[in-house]
Amino acid sequence: MQHSFKERHNTTRLGTKNCTECRRRKVSCVFDDQRRCRQCLTHSLLCESQQVPPSEQSSHDKDRIIQELNQFVTQVESRMVEMQESIRVLTSQLDKCNVAGSTDKSPHQQEVHIPENSQLQIPKETLANERSQTPMSELELIPGDIIPNSQTLEKILDYSDQLLQSLMLWPFAIIHNNQEDRGIFCNRDKIFDALKSRDIGLASKCLIWTSLLLSQLPKDFKDAETGLPLCPEKFIDRILTQVSILYLADCTPTCSINSIEALVLQYELFVAIGRPSRAWKCIRAGIENALLLGLHLRPSLLWDALWIRDRQMSLIIGLPYGTLNMDVQTTELDTPRKIGLLSGFISDRDRLRQKTPFSIMTSIVDGMRELKIMVPDEWAEADLNSVFSPIEHAIMRLYKHTLNKMIHLPYSQFAGYDKQFEYTRVEVLESAEGALDAHGDIRSLQEKPLRCDLYDFLAFNAALVLFVDLVAKETPRTIEEEAHIWTVITKFVSRLRKTGEVLENAAEQAADVLEDLYAAYKGRYRGQPCKVTTIPYFGRLTISRDSTKATATIELESSVYTFRVPDETGKELIDDWTEIDSSGTYGWRGIYTFDDAPGLPI
Repeated sequence: MQHSFKERHNTTRLGTKNCTECRRRKVSCVFDDQRRCRQCLTHSLLCESQQVPPSEQSSHDKDRIIQELNQFVTQVESRMVEMQESIRVLTSQLDKCNVAGSTDKSPHQQEVHIPENSQLQIPKETLANERSQTPMSELELIPGDIIPNSQTLEKILDYSDQLLQSLMLWPFAIIHNNQEDRGIFCNRDKIFDALKSRDIGLASKCLIWTSLLLSQLPKDFKDAETGLPLCPEKFIDRILTQVSILYLADCTPTCSINSIEALVLQYELFVAIGRPSRAWKCIRAGIENALLLGLHLRPSLLWDALWIRDRQMSLIIGLPYGTLNMDVQTTELDTPRKIGLLSGFISDRDRLRQKTPFSIMTSIVDGMRELKIMVPDEWAEADLNSVFSPIEHAIMRLYKHTLNKMIHLPYSQFAGYDKQFEYTRVEVLESAEGALDAHGDIRSLQEKPLRCDLYDFLAFNAALVLFVDLVAKETPRTIEEEAHIWTVITKFVSRLRKTGEVLENAAEQAADVLEDLYAAYKGRYRGQPCKVTTIPYFGRLTISRDSTKATATIELESSVYTFRVPDETGKELIDDWTEIDSSGTYGWRGIYTFDDAPGLPI
């Protein structure tokens, strides 16, 4: 006679008190008040008491067993996912270390350890104690050479002393708590102390801050000890890999405040190096953890920083924002909050298009009017009541003009056919020129050129808008107006070239595009017969030249609502724009043909 598994599971043999399953495991059935076998429970099995026949089990007990099994399976699955991600990240890091170490280290030197003379060395007498108090061992595995040596780090800190003024981190208290204390990582010792701490979030924040410093170094920056080129990109890649490991160790079920602040700093890093989509992902991760910690339920400068940045970046890359409207109590944040609030309204308009409610359109108009009052173009530098530096004022002007341009751009395309839209065209052109002026102030106020690829790119978009209006037949310009526009654009190109000479950034590609447009406009284009450039977060530019007809044709495609980057790009703005997949479709296209200048060779 055959028996089911459940029957065999609870069957006892003659002369014994143990069930078949416990005998197989060579353990004894021990029952408690819950009528369960405690021995089997240690094996993650539920074993009913042999005094109770299966037929007498209640439906409640069966449901309880199924529920507990489901919970156990869910826990196992979540652990497997975490382990898989950790293994992937660790494997990638080990591969990089092996490749880097195999060229200049002997086999016995390739062991993973922290050098004895490293500033990151953890005292041996406290190592065991730290292991017992730190929930994860990742801090002990931070390589000693993940950041430059102490002499080079001191040199980097001296070079990047003005970086805080360009990051819009005050008054969010991400790095510093007041205007007098300009940063907790302002010197070498504080950086190494943070890396030796048992706080995973603090170590992550310190590593990302170091990456920000590295991102601002010029091309010719050299190691203080060896005199060789430093190659900051390699340090940044290693640091980002290490920080991802630390984040996994600190995010169950939610990460610490320091780790969330590290995500905000990571946002600023990706903004600086031209990866806005990665910046957006960092802010979204920060929002998720902040919600779990309840930061949105109480006054929090950190939550304000996440809220404002989420709405700004979501609009720029054309994705929905993830936070509700809210009031910010801090007076110093009135202007950044207005920028974030207005960005959210424009995102709603872009998503709903013709279905946009009148209330949203009214909020956009009112918000822009208030922002123009809050951020005038002629801002007094001697304003002692302002918490923002002159550079930060210029950054907010750049955002103001970018928002106003995005508000009116969808309607300005009709100005050539319907005069009631002429005011939208005027608003777009004034804001485009204002954005270029703000960018010029940002650069002129810097003692040394700092890398801010996103700011360069927002100004580059404004320059493209000026060019499109300049060549449009529907809106002819006078010779004086044409000369003025080209003067503004050529000054901007000159700034991009000067920045590109010092820093590794996307400025060189933007300058190439504008110079090609100017050459084609003047009939002097002698580049590739058909040059296709896919501009991330803008559109596609095709310049073709017909030597038989002695003409050059510019075809510019874009979208007047939402700008997106092709999915194939990895480095976003710093990718080679001529190599990006050009198969995407856009909502607007303009075609312009120019005759070759006389006397030039074909």
